[in-house]
Amino acid sequence: MTDDADEFEYAIDESAMERGCDLWFALAPGYVEVPFRDLFADPESPEGARVVEAVESLLELVPQEQQAGFLEQLARARALTSEMRREGVVSFAIGAHEGDDGDMLESVVMLARREIPWTPPKLAAAQAATARENALPIAVVDLPCGPGAFTESLLELPTEADSRERSLYEATAYLPFPDGRNLAILTLTTTAVGARENYRAIHRAMAEMVSFDNPLPEEFKARVPESEVEASVRAVFG
Repeated sequence: MTDDADEFEYAIDESAMERGCDLWFALAPGYVEVPFRDLFADPESPEGARVVEAVESLLELVPQEQQAGFLEQLARARALTSEMRREGVVSFAIGAHEGDDGDMLESVVMLARREIPWTPPKLAAAQAATARENALPIAVVDLPCGPGAFTESLLELPTEADSRERSLYEATAYLPFPDGRNLAILTLTTTAVGARENYRAIHRAMAEMVSFDNPLPEEFKARVPESEVEASVRAVFG
């Protein structure tokens, strides 16, 4: 895989500025966030309006005789999105990178959070990694955010899958929250099995950027809105 850029700038998502945010991470270059939660937004809201506008724009590109099939596929995608939400997925991104041979390689990155019974973080990471079937535990390591465990697997896709590639590479990082009651799960999946060493490095780099403490510069932290409790206390005591 190649990349000609020597330096990158970070773009801060609006969600990173929310008062209740307790998990931060950065996508590697080449990945684009998919706002899948907007599919369930009120059509009258700005988020819902963007979805409606996007669907209407796509329908204009689809021949009339194929529009029913397109809407059916969209409904299946919405059902899949619903399942992702139930599984605790909070971020979903699609990546495209140029391979050494010039072909375009695609991958998907998902970040999920899961509640767990209280467990010491290092033990929680190890337990999560060893509990996964068909996955090979690689290591339990100390990361900037605390202990974490890595696994990877190579899966064979069913013959009916509509794909030129029949194998799927998956790298997963299990990152316990400091409270020992929650687990962040960062997963990278790709059919570009031949480039798995490169994707392993990309995945590891993203895992190392996960933080449970706000990593933003002070000038950005100052813009995070006050909670109702903080505002009321300030109003009374100044």
